[in-house]
Amino acid sequence: MEHTKQTAFKVNWILLGLVMLIPGLMKLFVMKPAAIVGMLSGIGIPAPTFFAWILIIGEILSGVLILSRWHLRKAVYIPIVVLLVATFTVHWANWVNMMVHIALASNFWLLGVSGWERN
Repeated sequence: MEHTKQTAFKVNWILLGLVMLIPGLMKLFVMKPAAIVGMLSGIGIPAPTFFAWILIIGEILSGVLILSRWHLRKAVYIPIVVLLVATFTVHWANWVNMMVHIALASNFWLLGVSGWERN
């Protein structure tokens, strides 16, 4: 049973790291930062260029930190904030997406309190 628990935890940890890293890289290289600026300005976020870069860097950095398990307790706060802001701005009218974002945020929180980090 312990082996199954450890395997499930490792799979969850890797997937959560990729959940942040891949969208951050896609925003940087595929969608391009200008598209993110347009999206943020379209929903009324002030200083959209500044926050677009904060979002991109935050997603990439948190993904790398989570995958490396380095300061995991602190690193999980970046995706929690990103996901909750997205929940109540971009996904406000879509209850399914809202629940997925809230579930992911709680999963990052659980990962942070698990004590499974490398210092």
